[in-house]
Amino acid sequence: MSDTSSTAAVVPRADLSIVGLVAESSADVLSAFAAQALSVGAVHPTYEAALLERESAFPTGLPTIIPVAIPHADVEHAIESGLGIATLAKPVEFGEMGGADTTVSAHVAVLILVTEPHAQTEMLTQLIGVFQLDGWHDKLSAATTPEQLAENFAELLKSAGQQ
Repeated sequence: MSDTSSTAAVVPRADLSIVGLVAESSADVLSAFAAQALSVGAVHPTYEAALLERESAFPTGLPTIIPVAIPHADVEHAIESGLGIATLAKPVEFGEMGGADTTVSAHVAVLILVTEPHAQTEMLTQLIGVFQLDGWHDKLSAATTPEQLAENFAELLKSAGQQ
């Protein structure tokens, strides 16, 4: 996958996505994402530790109607850009973004991999648009393969961009 400095390059990727991830903690979710990203060559070996450290310092849980988490690590740990989507077998507690020791029970986690610093903020804005769409969770829950999950998320991103 070629990478450009445009956020257009940050697209949902089946090879980074997981359907029905069984996880007991946010660390389990992050470790699964990091292992998946490492296995496809999208991140450096330093990625998992950086992801866990950043989540601990700056939690990424969003208290949307159906709570989600948007974990990410600093750009120097990424080799390729993309989004990984994980539907969770059961909700997992993530620290609330900007919250003081509060948590949200995330049903979905979206991993942001970017290689350009400005792309992270732009991508977060786009993702929040997705999580404000009616029926977004149903569309993701209907996916039974990573390919379907990535495709459905791409459609949601397109819809959110048209709002």
